[in-house]
Amino acid sequence: MSVNGTPLTPVPIGRDSSVSVVVVGFGTAGGARLSGYGSVPGVEVAAVVDPSPERRARAAGLLPHGRVFSSLDEAMETAPAVDIVDVCTPPAFHGPLTRTALSAGRHVICEKPVAARGAEARELTELAHARGRLLFPSHNYGTSPLMRTLREAVAGNPRTGNGGVGRLESATFRILRDRHARGVPGYSPDWRRSPELAGGGILLDHGTHCVYMALRLFGRAPVKLSCTVERPDGDTAAVDEAARLRLDFGDGRCDILLSWTSDERSNHYAVRGSAGSVRIDDGEVTGRTAGSEWRRSLVSPNKDQAHLEWFTPMYEDFRRVLSDPGLWGMCAREIVDTARVVEAAYASADAGGRVVAV
Repeated sequence: MSVNGTPLTPVPIGRDSSVSVVVVGFGTAGGARLSGYGSVPGVEVAAVVDPSPERRARAAGLLPHGRVFSSLDEAMETAPAVDIVDVCTPPAFHGPLTRTALSAGRHVICEKPVAARGAEARELTELAHARGRLLFPSHNYGTSPLMRTLREAVAGNPRTGNGGVGRLESATFRILRDRHARGVPGYSPDWRRSPELAGGGILLDHGTHCVYMALRLFGRAPVKLSCTVERPDGDTAAVDEAARLRLDFGDGRCDILLSWTSDERSNHYAVRGSAGSVRIDDGEVTGRTAGSEWRRSLVSPNKDQAHLEWFTPMYEDFRRVLSDPGLWGMCAREIVDTARVVEAAYASADAGGRVVAV
């Protein structure tokens, strides 16, 4: 992993250079990735890896050369010039596949959560550093229109004269669903409710998005938090299907409410600061800043759970970071801090909602 104890020299790839990618996992996320890569120049999907013969057959019909494999090792032996491994599997496989790819000297894009626990997150980011490769989290909400709106509300926008909400005091995220998102036929469509495959329920799934969004808005990790979860019929062996989480940043807080058992599907995000507030309700933005109220609409995301329309800006962000090793540590910190917060949230829930330090 290193030479004489020294990490290998980072190997960036210029933003305009062509790259070759292996997509691992051809479910909802992997299928969206294949479509997404087809829309950006300079990318060749060299192969798709999936354990399901049905999914491999579908992928083969979409790839120019029909290169599909049942294992990542087999794919990399056959396509040794691959630059990037894109991990799109259920969470249980993120760690093993990321280790394999980094150890083989490939850059990695990994679906969220990269890791469910802080120790594993640190191990993976340290391995990436030792191999001189980038481990990039697929945090697609981070470059979504809604997150750009929230960040602009916090930072202000000098171009428009919008001073924003001032010093950030609080944020609220409320994600309500009437069911969990199902996977594709051919491979465990209800894997999100499997403790073995998912590693957790809605707190690990939607909660991961909310946590890294809060980290970006506040610019740091919380100092403490409290969390409660609900499981079907109180079954402690089942994954959580609702969660309430409060992140305490010392001089501000973020309240997160998540549910797979609501009678509605809705998304609410809000930030409040010393000079105003901005809220987003299913794409409708309301702001109260600089003594005035204003409204505008975002392009509402489609119902596709992979949010394919957000792929291009996320990929552009990936290529920007990939070309500059000085930015790689930023990704590592977000991966580790997100895992630490989610792990602490589950610890709080296990203790009946007790406040715990992060």
